[in-house]
Amino acid sequence: DADDHLMVSEYVIEIFNYMKEIELTTMPNPNYMESQKELAWKMRGILTDWLVQVHVRFRLLPETLFLCVNLIDRFLSTRVVSLAKLQLVGITCLFVAAKVEEIVAPSVAHFLYSNTLGPISLETEILQAECYVLKTLNWNLSYPSPMHFLRRISKADEYDVKARTIVKYFLEIQCLEWRLLAAPPSLIAAAAIWLARLILGQDKWVSRLTG
Repeated sequence: DADDHLMVSEYVIEIFNYMKEIELTTMPNPNYMESQKELAWKMRGILTDWLVQVHVRFRLLPETLFLCVNLIDRFLSTRVVSLAKLQLVGITCLFVAAKVEEIVAPSVAHFLYSNTLGPISLETEILQAECYVLKTLNWNLSYPSPMHFLRRISKADEYDVKARTIVKYFLEIQCLEWRLLAAPPSLIAAAAIWLARLILGQDKWVSRLTG
């Protein structure tokens, strides 16, 4: 990509080294549910599944979903949340993530009138929750999602469409799996491409995929 200035190939190694550093600063506590009084891992799965539906409804980017789930897990790692407020936390984190990742993010009104939010009925609820979530997370939204690492891997894999499609499926379903919370995004992306290659019968790891 030396001839394509938009790919900034001269900085790519430094960029991904930096991403591997900051991914460790945005990791949630993998055991945070032990401190939650009213919640259980099953409820996290139900919430995430519902957010995926909202995400699809608004046709948001994959990065928005990954950032949303990360914000939820990090927030719940720090604050004890009642079951009654869990949905509010979820939709607020999706609202924040959309602001970060989307070119045109849905407004609060769009979320409120999507007929999926149940008891949440006031814009002020989401806006107040937004401020509280951001303060709790110290405004740190620098989360490198597995999709960022997948793009680098796909480049090395010469954009194998079948492998990339399978990997994207794995990356999406891992959002619901709490047992992967301890794994950094770069490792999840690497594991997903390895499993995809095994499925496709490409069981030999090639050197260009290393690093």
